[in-house]
Amino acid sequence: LLECKQAPSSNKALRFIGHHPTSRPRTITSMVVSVPSVQTSARSTLVSLVQEHISSLVREATCVQRHCKRARMHAHGDSEQTGIIRRRLHADDINMALQWRGSEKIYATGTIGKESSESNKVNLEDYLKSEMDLRPPQEVGLTVHWLAVDGVQPDIPQNPGSQSREAKEMAQQSTAAPAVTDEADEGGIHVTQLLPRLLSEELRLYFTRVTSAVERGGASPISRQQQDAALAGVARDPGLQELVPFLVLYISQSLSKHLGNPEHCRTLIRMARSLLQNPYLHLELHLHQLIPALLTCVVAERLSSREGDNHWTLRREAASTLVQVCHAFGDDYAMLEARVLKALCKAIGPGKALPTIYGGFTAITLFGPNAINSFLLPLAMGNWKNWESQLEKTNDARKRLELQMCQQAALDSLSVLFTDDHRISEEEWEELQDTFGDQLVMITSQETDYALMAV
Repeated sequence: LLECKQAPSSNKALRFIGHHPTSRPRTITSMVVSVPSVQTSARSTLVSLVQEHISSLVREATCVQRHCKRARMHAHGDSEQTGIIRRRLHADDINMALQWRGSEKIYATGTIGKESSESNKVNLEDYLKSEMDLRPPQEVGLTVHWLAVDGVQPDIPQNPGSQSREAKEMAQQSTAAPAVTDEADEGGIHVTQLLPRLLSEELRLYFTRVTSAVERGGASPISRQQQDAALAGVARDPGLQELVPFLVLYISQSLSKHLGNPEHCRTLIRMARSLLQNPYLHLELHLHQLIPALLTCVVAERLSSREGDNHWTLRREAASTLVQVCHAFGDDYAMLEARVLKALCKAIGPGKALPTIYGGFTAITLFGPNAINSFLLPLAMGNWKNWESQLEKTNDARKRLELQMCQQAALDSLSVLFTDDHRISEEEWEELQDTFGDQLVMITSQETDYALMAV
């Protein structure tokens, strides 16, 4: 309850006195304001308005205190043992309630600051002069910088540094990114297990079954059958999107680890092809891991550790999968096919090994007649006679096999070029005839005098 009384002073004043229900009346607010004499009716009206205002403010502050969980307990009495524990409102609760109402908050919270002394006075002229030494803030504006150039982010101050990105990626991989094996390679990079909180138990079991079938290989008919069934499931099963980053990471790491085992790498290429064939999977965000691994299997100088290993088939299958990736995502990424062709053209350049040239010829041939005419035809015509002379001079069986495979790759590219849609002019035919000779008879469908004479 609140009462309105006159202050015992010479001037007429108002004093608000609050009555606590369990103790003697005490003053909760004492504000002396010099006002003229107030009538009894006006005084009662003012008391009721103040009482309603303070009561609603206390109720709202109590609600704020309860929601903020900022209740402060204090003992009301002579001692904590005999007193009553009560909740006490804080000035922050009152300020929040006033803010809800749209009123100005209380800046003083019951404490009066010390008056500033003469030594704390600030000379405004000196203060303004000191501000002149400070650099004024720049105006709000818009600057333009390159986020990426040909898919590569430039190293400029506006873009995050490569070291910070690599550190962030390493931190994410060490804390959240599960890997596929629990071994550590020779470089000391430790690979952790799949985290249970990232994948469900069913998906972890599926991943284990698929990787186990791939690791066992196809030495026996039973293991080959299990491997075919696992890869067929990867190619058609829905609900495997959460496993895509782990499967792509497994393929890229396993291809790097087993690069000298062509048969195991062929199985991993089949696994990558199964991921591409699955209509329920989206691989757009993982091409940066898949494409370099496929390029390595196409143009690597050595893919086998033994003489009798058939790495030529591995290069053809990897090239076919690489071209399949480019055709599947070339519409979404306009520079994908161009960048892959640029890497393949570097692989067939001067000074490269013969297996690398074979892989580049095979992959570029699969891109079609336009790519063959632009990139392969001049190189094949320039290298053919050199390959023929090397075949005549060398007696090494391995060297002769590499030269013959390169010649066969060049002829395969010419057979794709000699189609009904792409006609060869007489001048071009005479130039090809002088270079390749009788090899053109069996790969062309055009009826020329030279072909009829040879037949």
